[in-house]
Amino acid sequence: MQALYMYFNDGRDKKDLALLEKSLEKSISKLYELYLYLLVFLEELGAYAIQYEDTVKGRYVTNAKEIRNSIMLYDNSIIQKLTKSEIFHKATKAYKVQWNGDEDLLKKIFFDLKNQDIYNDYVQFSGHNKILEQEILLHILRHYTTNYALMTQHLEEQYYNWLDDKKIAVQMASRTVQMLASSNEKEEFLLPLSLNDDDNYEYAKELLQKTIKEDEKIEELLKSRISKWEPSQIAVIDLIILKMAVCEFLDFPSIPAVVTINEYVELAKNYSTPQSKKFINGVLDAVVRELQKDGILIK
Repeated sequence: MQALYMYFNDGRDKKDLALLEKSLEKSISKLYELYLYLLVFLEELGAYAIQYEDTVKGRYVTNAKEIRNSIMLYDNSIIQKLTKSEIFHKATKAYKVQWNGDEDLLKKIFFDLKNQDIYNDYVQFSGHNKILEQEILLHILRHYTTNYALMTQHLEEQYYNWLDDKKIAVQMASRTVQMLASSNEKEEFLLPLSLNDDDNYEYAKELLQKTIKEDEKIEELLKSRISKWEPSQIAVIDLIILKMAVCEFLDFPSIPAVVTINEYVELAKNYSTPQSKKFINGVLDAVVRELQKDGILIK
């Protein structure tokens, strides 16, 4: 979507396809780096927990409960698999991903986490219960990347693509946690992202190419459905979302129309105005009915 925004908003005559594909590759690589960084965050938070345990032990009066509360996160079997994984560390080295936050940020997050009911339940009932071990890490990923200002600010500073890619990156990291919970230490758990042979990249590149190539045809299909709005009334991003969706209708027969509509309505919710989702849904629903009536869309 970012590459198409460059094309349609910055002047299509100035943007050749090779440049746009390069921009697409860069966007996907940055998304993957962000995904790895979230996993590194979990690893570092676990490492801070054991460091905090050493601090507690060094006090004049040892607090056994406090030690147990802190070490439970470090001992989480999912974090341990991550920490011991050569594949994971090889990937972070290849993409040059390492924790760039200071220890104070980890300390504040850990202290905040320790005071939450979900963590107290985890400490009390876990005992290497894989479901609870998984749930606490999923909570950390979702909560601290959304509701904790210091962490969200840090991620924005580290990754310019954070606001655009956070939802996907968190979903990818969450999926990896779930895979780690059910795999052994030697099994592959990282989600793949090869720009040469990954199906997702090939799909994205093909969608980019065809949306540009068939722009006139797509605009003609949309014309009657958006004619009551002045061009200035339609956000550029909404028009791009509509064009991508119509391209899927026409050129990707394996994707059900309802899936396409749901996906692009979700995009509108995340990236456009509050009214956009209703507008996008209405236009796409009308286009589908027209294509089905003309026998063009058979899904």
